[in-house]
Amino acid sequence: MERRKFVKMGAVIGAAAAMPRFSFAQVKGSDKVKIGLIGCGGRGTGALINMLDGDQNVKVVAFADLFEDKLQPSINRVKQHLDKNYPGRSNEILDPATVKKFSGWDCVDALLREDVDAVIEATPPVFRTPHYAKIVAAGKHAFLEKPACIDITQAREMLELAKQAKEKGLTVICGTQRRYHDGYKEMIKRVQDGALGEILSTQAYWNSSGYVGHYQHDAMEKSGVLKGLEFDSIEYQVRNWFSFIWTSGDHIVEQHVHNLDVIMWALGDNHFPVELRGFGGRSTDLPVPMYGDRFSHFAIDFDMGNGLRLASYCQQDPKAADEVGERIVGTKGIMYSNLYGNISITDLKGNPVWKFDNKKASECMVNEHKVFLQSVRNGGRMNMIEPLVNSTLLAIAGRLSAYSGKKFKYDWMLSRSAENLVPEKMAWGVKVPLKPVPVPGKYELVLKA
Repeated sequence: MERRKFVKMGAVIGAAAAMPRFSFAQVKGSDKVKIGLIGCGGRGTGALINMLDGDQNVKVVAFADLFEDKLQPSINRVKQHLDKNYPGRSNEILDPATVKKFSGWDCVDALLREDVDAVIEATPPVFRTPHYAKIVAAGKHAFLEKPACIDITQAREMLELAKQAKEKGLTVICGTQRRYHDGYKEMIKRVQDGALGEILSTQAYWNSSGYVGHYQHDAMEKSGVLKGLEFDSIEYQVRNWFSFIWTSGDHIVEQHVHNLDVIMWALGDNHFPVELRGFGGRSTDLPVPMYGDRFSHFAIDFDMGNGLRLASYCQQDPKAADEVGERIVGTKGIMYSNLYGNISITDLKGNPVWKFDNKKASECMVNEHKVFLQSVRNGGRMNMIEPLVNSTLLAIAGRLSAYSGKKFKYDWMLSRSAENLVPEKMAWGVKVPLKPVPVPGKYELVLKA
């Protein structure tokens, strides 16, 4: 399958990806949006709080999570935030006495039967695609956390769901929050307007000093949540989703996709690799399978064609050096961006050409929800799935190359890969076979017959 057929971008998507400045005056102040939250962990609860900070003209109708023990703490955290920051409207936005709570494997179906206009989907990445299929079938608008999917099988399904959502007139905004950051938007516009000249090289980094899943696991173990669970039980692996490949897609997909998305955005959202070669492994001494089966570091060399390369680095080794950001080098200058740090363009000698004052930045994780709710209310539908799928596919390709140790054409992966990481059955009591950490040279790519 050719890349242009796999990732064909429509004019609506292209316009949405450009992220124009929106006029919030178009929002009708009396239009209360009814919200449901799917996924009541830290990110889901945080996303709902971000939404409420951006717009209090909403009603939180229902909470849903696979695990019942996550529901009330999420409700309590949101309610405490409302009581502190919006005391006059707190009960109007979220009434603990009437809000619906759903848990178990059918919790999403139950929530979608409620009178909700829009949902936040922030569950472990493996559930993003099947949940969004239900959301689209129910005709609901959605804010989806990143990544879009965990493997190429899900990627293909998400692209089809994006088409269905457009046909139904549904808005879907994704959690790539840098696209809603004032500094990033201005910087990318300057790059696309030629501030760097001809682009020569690009780099993306998410190197951190901690293994995501380490402290989360230890906190759950201390609280007794994991007591009696075997490592191969589905409950153990889903609760520790940060650490297992099938639940998270590995950190290159779950986390580093943010940085890859910035590079894709800068290059126009339709500039894909020709070929790639990945390296990686697990250097942390956190034991397997207690702390999952995934890698702790990746380094990917993407050949973007015509001499342009994308160097992608991500690491999660305790006490390793931190660096999170993006760099693009051109014939006239250098762009560097860091979400909570330096966002600037210099000449080739390092002299400042433009710098964004981050103190003046509005909160991007609030902005994305403002844009979402505006689109829900005013009918100006946005669909941001395809850009996120494209960025996620870069991460998936890098993972496959690093796991297998193979160099391959990007189009070959799109057409030949049959990878499907999702267990055939997911229910309480199911055992998910434990797998060793992938070994380059031994890890087999799953291909179409």
